[in-house]
Amino acid sequence: MRRLLLSFLLLLLTLGQSALCALPGPNGSHATDVGCQDCHPGTTSEEKFSGVTKDCDACHNPVRNIHPINIIPKRKLPTGFALSGEGKMLCRTCHKVHGGDKTHGYLTDAGNGYEKGRSTFCASCHGSENVRTNPHSARRGDSRCEFCHTRVPQSSKDGAGSIRTEVIKLCDFCHGAVAKNHPKNVDPSLTIPPELPLGPNGKWSCVTCHDPHGTTTTTHYVRIPFARFMERGKSENPHRADYFACKACHNESTEKSIRIPGFSLRYKGDINILCISCHVTDRGHHPTEVDLPAAMLKQAEKSPTILPLDEEGRITCYTCHDNQCDTGIFKMVERDYDSTRYKTDLCWNCHNREEYAKVSPHVEDYKRCTRCHETNPVRGLDVSLMAVPLMVCLHCHEVKPHPVGKSHIAKPTSIIRVDKSLPLSKEGKVVCVTCHNPHEDPKGYPKRLRVATPKELCGMCHWRG
Repeated sequence: MRRLLLSFLLLLLTLGQSALCALPGPNGSHATDVGCQDCHPGTTSEEKFSGVTKDCDACHNPVRNIHPINIIPKRKLPTGFALSGEGKMLCRTCHKVHGGDKTHGYLTDAGNGYEKGRSTFCASCHGSENVRTNPHSARRGDSRCEFCHTRVPQSSKDGAGSIRTEVIKLCDFCHGAVAKNHPKNVDPSLTIPPELPLGPNGKWSCVTCHDPHGTTTTTHYVRIPFARFMERGKSENPHRADYFACKACHNESTEKSIRIPGFSLRYKGDINILCISCHVTDRGHHPTEVDLPAAMLKQAEKSPTILPLDEEGRITCYTCHDNQCDTGIFKMVERDYDSTRYKTDLCWNCHNREEYAKVSPHVEDYKRCTRCHETNPVRGLDVSLMAVPLMVCLHCHEVKPHPVGKSHIAKPTSIIRVDKSLPLSKEGKVVCVTCHNPHEDPKGYPKRLRVATPKELCGMCHWRG
């Protein structure tokens, strides 16, 4: 048995030390394409190695090495992180020379596992916050500049010229952004503000959107012009022909995909919550998430107007409203409704016009107050209408713009002096009830006008002289 073992060892020695080095290399290692003599010159087949080891910078550019070496750490390192005989940092402190996972930079298994991310691995020594070594706080001390630069920059031009390696590799050393496919949540088809810096090839880089020297007013060191650019959709009306506004409703948006109804909507695709997130409340809105009664559903099915329901056959905001995303117009409209002519055909796709108009709310009957108001009015208290005044009236009254063929539903101009006895809306606009009295109908007054004749009424706003 001893002879067999001795014969096997002699065979290995005759194969040379390169073969021996190749053994401890699972998942790829230096031994895959580097022989022992490349790092240990003078190694022979009669000894394990010569005792002389080349530094890693013999093959690897020392300028591109971001982490400092040949320094004595200021704090005790966890078990498994090897130092030199003098207690200095080596490449081998964090990396396996023999073995290791190539996809993770041959990092050692010591400390927090590299599988959880590079920042977690680095926290083994530096702590979770990495406060002492954050190079983005370089203004606190010049020594931090040399984490990313070969020297302390004296100007912005000198800073760009002294970068240790490509920006993407420099940033990826700590952030591991490449593996995360960042920025996957930024639309590449959008143009960016012209004041943002581009890389030497004219393309985006990490420092295009992020300030490597830190900011105090944005998260993730995002440059202020870029932050303002990305937040536009939060304050601007999305119902318009501006591609950027799509971000207000869609998590992802490309010019092609947003034409697909319901594509990647925010709020898990709940169209009602999405609409109310901007319109704040459901007050004054048509009921949603309700099933159509059988009679209404039958009438809607016969209607030439397509009124989409949700998967469960219930009404949503999108049933009556259409942003026309699929057409590329991007303008919110009411289906089958002509706001310039006060046409209410949309309502009669489901409701029966004749039946709806049989019961007049203009009577002293508290049971009918809720046809126009949210609750029964209480004397002396303001009770909100079910919708804007015009829409409340159009529930029953289908009229043309008037008087004299012109709509008066607007805020009076500076040359119009409205009599104080005529009520306006909360926004100061002329509405139906400005001229018509919904609660009183004095005998001899036509069409519930607030005065006896139309001419007298006109003179209460259009003064002469």
